[in-house]
Amino acid sequence: MTHIINISTFEYTGSTARGDEGTVEVTLRNDTRRVPASRSLSNPEQITAYGMTGRYQTGSKAWNATVTSRRDPTTGKLWDSIRFGRDDRASRFQKASALSFT
Repeated sequence: MTHIINISTFEYTGSTARGDEGTVEVTLRNDTRRVPASRSLSNPEQITAYGMTGRYQTGSKAWNATVTSRRDPTTGKLWDSIRFGRDDRASRFQKASALSFT
């Protein structure tokens, strides 16, 4: 499975009380770009990327979107979580296909 965020490309630019700030490579469809990101202090393999837009298929409103990739410490599996608009976790709607760069 291809993941949206390539967590190994995180480049540190500074820190905050909640974690490290930097940039990371994100791939949407066949387009790869470097976007702002933050890395968790409690789980260094959890990175949230910003600078994307999400749009529902039935709506015209563009929402700010974030993508979080985290590695499960027990299984080692990498998970992507996409957030924008209302919290719709129904499997009938794949948010990954509705993302674009800002």
